[in-house]
Amino acid sequence: MPGTSVFAADQLRGWGREILLAVGVPPDDADTTAQVLVEANLRGVDTHGIYLLNLYSRRINKGLINPTPKMQFERTRPGAGVLDADTALGQLSTLRAMDHAMELARKTGTGTVVVKRGNHFGTAAYYTEHAAKHDMIGILMCQGETDVVLFGAQKPFLGTNPYSVAVPAGRHRPFVMDMATSEVAAGKVRAAREAGREIPAHWAVDTFGNPVTDPNKANAMVPMAGAKGYAIALMIEVFSSMLTGMAYGPGIVRKFDDWENPQSLGYFVQAIDPAAFVPIDEFKARIDELFDEIKGRPAAASNSFGRVLIPGEPEHDRKTQRLQEGCPLGEEVVEQLRDVGKDLGVPFPE
Repeated sequence: MPGTSVFAADQLRGWGREILLAVGVPPDDADTTAQVLVEANLRGVDTHGIYLLNLYSRRINKGLINPTPKMQFERTRPGAGVLDADTALGQLSTLRAMDHAMELARKTGTGTVVVKRGNHFGTAAYYTEHAAKHDMIGILMCQGETDVVLFGAQKPFLGTNPYSVAVPAGRHRPFVMDMATSEVAAGKVRAAREAGREIPAHWAVDTFGNPVTDPNKANAMVPMAGAKGYAIALMIEVFSSMLTGMAYGPGIVRKFDDWENPQSLGYFVQAIDPAAFVPIDEFKARIDELFDEIKGRPAAASNSFGRVLIPGEPEHDRKTQRLQEGCPLGEEVVEQLRDVGKDLGVPFPE
């Protein structure tokens, strides 16, 4: 691939761990964070991968992410609780919240945990799939900084407000949905801007609400599916902001621009134990039956994959490929990470 270098996942994980150690993150937490970030690269979600250590290390050094948090969990009802993340790395607080939610679900059938004072957590699928690996249905929603116009408005108000669900299966890989509620994730517009590429006209609008193809003129993204996407994004804003007491809309700190205030995000995390409703083996067998029927349907002539897919399959296939061939990183990303390594005395792999 032109303009890219390829690195083994182990190389990136090892370097990421050392960077995090250099800014004061304890070893186990550094391992976890590096693992989550590189998992995003393996899945092909490079905007949420190792690239983010440039941002995270700087925010840690500015005191805006706490490298040694004292997270506190309060169980407020038999199946509900609140986790104060103490501005921890988002990877750590989200994984902790999902573990608490699963523990509650084992006792009550469902477990819901809201997180306050959180930070950017990378790719949402990691945490919901973590639940699926434990035979739970995982659900995760999060607010985001103001990047998306309201339906019918000119100016941005909502975030890309990601939403992920993962469901365990038996013979098949789990169902894994992970999506922004904007037409695309903010990182894709940012990546196009940094690479000097145009964007599709249906991704973003200018300051007057007009579609643009120049990412430098993109003032906001549009909600997916028009009014329907707007409604889902607003629902997530309510779950993430109103249940946690965190800021909403334009009050949310912009992580790439505000170097004085912690981001203090809210998340909504839920685990459902299928065994509370039906024997787990029966549940997974029926999921397999459902997936068999879906995958047995003939593909349309326009289907570039040549087969009907279950959500999460393309990312799993890409992970298999990248574990063998390595993870490609663009030249600009590599230069940024080399600068981070130079500043912290941890040379980036060659």
